[in-house]
Amino acid sequence: MSENTPPERKDDVRQHHLAPNLGKLYLKAESAMELRNWGYAVSLLQAILVKEPGFLEGRKRLRIAAVKENEGKRGVKMGGEALKVMKLQGQVKKDPIGVIAQLEKDVLASDPYNAQGNELLYDAASAAGLYDTAGFALETVISGDPDNLKFYHKLGDFYMEREIYDKAAETFGKIVDKNRSDLEATKKYKDATARGSIASQKWDSDGDWRDLLKDKDASKDLESKGRAAMTPEMLQAQADALSAEYAKDQNNLEITKRLASTYEELEQFDSALSFYEWAFHLSSNDPALEKKVASIRETVNKQHLEALRKFVDENPEHPDIEQYREQLAEAEKTQIETLIAESRERVDRNPTDNELRYELGSRLFRATHYREAIQHLQQAKRSPNLRIKVMNLLGQCYQQMNMTDLAASQFEEAIAELQVMDETKKELLYNLGLLYEKLENMPKYLEALKQIYAVDYVYRDVAERVEKSYGG
Repeated sequence: MSENTPPERKDDVRQHHLAPNLGKLYLKAESAMELRNWGYAVSLLQAILVKEPGFLEGRKRLRIAAVKENEGKRGVKMGGEALKVMKLQGQVKKDPIGVIAQLEKDVLASDPYNAQGNELLYDAASAAGLYDTAGFALETVISGDPDNLKFYHKLGDFYMEREIYDKAAETFGKIVDKNRSDLEATKKYKDATARGSIASQKWDSDGDWRDLLKDKDASKDLESKGRAAMTPEMLQAQADALSAEYAKDQNNLEITKRLASTYEELEQFDSALSFYEWAFHLSSNDPALEKKVASIRETVNKQHLEALRKFVDENPEHPDIEQYREQLAEAEKTQIETLIAESRERVDRNPTDNELRYELGSRLFRATHYREAIQHLQQAKRSPNLRIKVMNLLGQCYQQMNMTDLAASQFEEAIAELQVMDETKKELLYNLGLLYEKLENMPKYLEALKQIYAVDYVYRDVAERVEKSYGG
């Protein structure tokens, strides 16, 4: 970060940090959103953010409410937003917090994806030291205009400046996917990937990263990690080189981790698992490596089960087929029980880790332990990054327990928070539609499925179901 970077404020004000009066307003805002009273929710959240500009969670909820309030109105703006933005630009240095409040009231409340308004929000938040808000402003524009490569570049540069290399690499990678001829994005993608590798291995990052490596061969090896795609032959050559280094010192944690990662990319999961397990041992039980071991072990077990399941399906006349079917059933039961036991142990050690709660809840769901799954999923829902996935799974739990009103509420709440019709939103709409079909509420059943039909004709059996309703 530059020497002129303003003192960093915190965007980490949480609901429980709010003053009592603001906490009550927030509860009212949440209730208004549940009732789809978007305009009232917007006004309440604006009032809170004037007092607590660092309440990023509230700002995200405000933007969702504003999007819902203005659905169907985009493209019918009066053109006044641009003039309002211009008037506020000169006040950024003097009163960045005031500019943020004015923007959210006069511009972003009626046009939440406004590119000029969000760009000025980025400038004002950066001037105020509210860097998470600055990044959120750029993310908002991209969410509303996924082809706006200018803002992708700006967001990638923002992440690089903040040394958030994984997100920088992801952002520049999306630019490359959209425009293969963007050499600047390609170069920055490689640099972000390489710097991320350095940071993850806790190497000193002063100066040029190539100077940190012992020799040119190591430099080339690390730089190759930043390539957008390595062929299987290249990956195998890297695995062979790393294996030779590993043979010299089997207690070298970094070599072991890189070897495990390379085998994972090669999809040689048995080998990857053995090296990740050894790396976990060498690291004195690094929690990140523990998660990786669990993930790869689940993949290995799944592959073995799929192979056995395929054999059973393709050989119904085999003389020992019943024995193999019993083996398959026992293996499936053992696998899920093992996964649940592992998840319980990790949750016991890290009870505040919502990702672990979600993992345990999802595994309990797979094992049909719906009641127990619910208590862990409800806790995991507190995480903004997991909310949508959790609500989808909670809805399915309630549905399996015939608590249909609660199931519908979870699906609808999740759908309301998604502005883009991605695979997650399609799945939620599909689940909601089938729930209403079960309840014999055909108008709502078709309403949900038609939203999918309008954008993805081949999604599951949606076309058949929708066209059947027209007598087709």
